[in-house]
Amino acid sequence: MEKEIKIVKKKRFYKKKLFYILLVVGLILVSVVYGKIKKANQPPTYETVQVERGVLSQTVDAAGNIESANELDLKFDTGGRLGKIYKQTNEEVKVGDVIAELELGELNGRVAQASASANRAKANLDKVLAGQTDSYILNFKAKLDQAEANLNQIKATSADTVANAEAALNTAKSNLELSEGGEDSQIVQNAYDDTLTLLLSIQTTLAGALNEADNILGVDNTFANDEYESVLSTLDPSKFNVAKSSYNQTKNAKQSFDLVANSIGLYSLREEINSAADKAQTALIAAKDLLYKVTSMLDSTIPVGDLSQAELTALKTGIATDRGLVNADYTSLVNQIQAIETAKSSYSTYSIAYNKALSNLENAKSKAEADINVYQALVDQAEATYNDAKNPARDEDIASARAQLAEAYGGLSQAVAARNKGRIIAPVNGVVGKINGKVGEYVGATDIVIKLVSPHFEVSVDIPETDIIKISSGDETQITIDAYGSDVKFSGRVSEIEIGETVIQDVIYYTVTVSLGNNGETEDYNILNGMTADVLFYTEEKQDALYVPQRVVRTNDEGKYVRVLENDEAKDVPVTTGLRGDGGLIEIISGVGEGQEVIIREVE
Repeated sequence: MEKEIKIVKKKRFYKKKLFYILLVVGLILVSVVYGKIKKANQPPTYETVQVERGVLSQTVDAAGNIESANELDLKFDTGGRLGKIYKQTNEEVKVGDVIAELELGELNGRVAQASASANRAKANLDKVLAGQTDSYILNFKAKLDQAEANLNQIKATSADTVANAEAALNTAKSNLELSEGGEDSQIVQNAYDDTLTLLLSIQTTLAGALNEADNILGVDNTFANDEYESVLSTLDPSKFNVAKSSYNQTKNAKQSFDLVANSIGLYSLREEINSAADKAQTALIAAKDLLYKVTSMLDSTIPVGDLSQAELTALKTGIATDRGLVNADYTSLVNQIQAIETAKSSYSTYSIAYNKALSNLENAKSKAEADINVYQALVDQAEATYNDAKNPARDEDIASARAQLAEAYGGLSQAVAARNKGRIIAPVNGVVGKINGKVGEYVGATDIVIKLVSPHFEVSVDIPETDIIKISSGDETQITIDAYGSDVKFSGRVSEIEIGETVIQDVIYYTVTVSLGNNGETEDYNILNGMTADVLFYTEEKQDALYVPQRVVRTNDEGKYVRVLENDEAKDVPVTTGLRGDGGLIEIISGVGEGQEVIIREVE
């Protein structure tokens, strides 16, 4: 009986225990389910970091052993002609002194140019950040006003040019219409009308010339020269008779001309006008000869008796006036006769002139349109520039200015590094022991040019090929020695870079020698050969750089991006990166700005 009772009690115990286990498991399951539901209903939580601005440095770290040396062999990093030697044998040098340099004209120019570019880029960034001054904005306003004034001027000038071309075309068209019909055209008739008018004027001129000559010669008016006839041509008496004979010839020619001219009128036949013109031309030629001979006679006359000098001068003046009138009419008649002939064949001439005037008008309109378009474009450009100057700087303008500054600093660093390859800079204090080479001589990159005597310590480190291009001779370094801990820091300077490679575990390395300590900073320390040292090379540094931890920069098919937190929501933003700095930092050139929250990870 006792055995059966024990068994029953044991079964009850197990049932009770199982109940409690199931209860606990159930509570756990309920808690887990509730937690997941609660978490699903809550917004995600992110760990973020702000975009910061400051100095971003890139360094190369390497370890090596300290060695002592009494003499340094200094070389150029590149070959060339020795340009200058600044120190002489047995002369003391300080660390950083330039001892010698190659011919660096071009490289110095590049440094100066790069430095100027960096200064301009910095000034531009400062100006963009500060905003434009009133004077700067007014300058662009003045340029806009000038552009508009130029546009108005070219519009006015073009309008005048087109108007003149249109007037010329109208004249050419009128002439062409007048010339239609050949010899029966209106322009030919106009030429004959003008000739008729001229012939009437010639009659008057000839009458005046004959009267003036007769007043001197006394041929028809026998009383005109009674007071001085006896002294005319006193130096050559024959000239008086010659002049009289010419007078009679001219008189006869005029009478023949008058006979025809007096018979013509407004509606005379062209043949009659042509005949009158021929006789007028003959009479004018005779009159020219007459007046010439009278002038010659007066030139041979001396004032004596009743003929005073004043009277003789007056006679010469009168004849000279008539000669001018006769000559003018003769020229006009010749031109008018030619005008008639030209008018008869003028249709072709005026047709060519009309076509040319039409072409000139089209060209003037085309040029006017092109000129106006050019000046309008200048106005539009000036207006856009003025509006940009008035508006605050855009984020993309600031980013662009900063990128330009970073690029300029990079170019300056490269130019300085390139120039320093052509310089031997004292890595430590010492004395020049020997100089191998003279100014003008060619030296190679492997030639020892300067032997510098100085008790100092060196650290030789192996730099992988991926980093060696970042290091140049003369670069400053920071050195720590294991024996004195990381808190004690010594300065150093690169004194040599071996051009021959060393392969360590299938990786190519180059040996770099760094001189330890400047200005006696190692004197208080018991530094021994073989001590382990760590060398930190400062390869590049950027001031005022935007940066974030490198781990927040992600990559997809479209490029690099970061996740930013805006209004408690995650957003992917494309970025452009630059310098990879120490401490896992990387430069941000564009995409995000200072102070923006960048997501590191989502917190569970």
